[in-house]
Amino acid sequence: MKTYWLIIAVLLLNLSLLLVNDYFPGTLAELGIPAWILFVVIAVMIVFSWAIVKPRREKKRYMIIFPALMVGVPLSVMAILTVLGGESHNGFSLASPVLWVGAAAALWISWLEYTRASEKKSGNA
Repeated sequence: MKTYWLIIAVLLLNLSLLLVNDYFPGTLAELGIPAWILFVVIAVMIVFSWAIVKPRREKKRYMIIFPALMVGVPLSVMAILTVLGGESHNGFSLASPVLWVGAAAALWISWLEYTRASEKKSGNA
């Protein structure tokens, strides 16, 4: 399970760094981090988590925790970056209706999967 949390931490760190670079362009260049490396690491983490590390389906709470973190942390980072005076150059802002619809859809789909797993488990019991 430690691998699962490590993958989540790496994904959130990469997403946060990409958002910082979007709100304050040139930040990654100043840190000496090429943006393409972050995209490669995200792709590798997604493939790794999908192929090797299957989240435990018997622990349904992970079906809620993962989507909540993957939606909540980037939204929080965006709010902090906006307060710090940053402005998105790619259109990812808290005022974007597409962002909120996507976040709501992701959480709703996760909730549906959670309830389906709960019903399936209670049907087997």
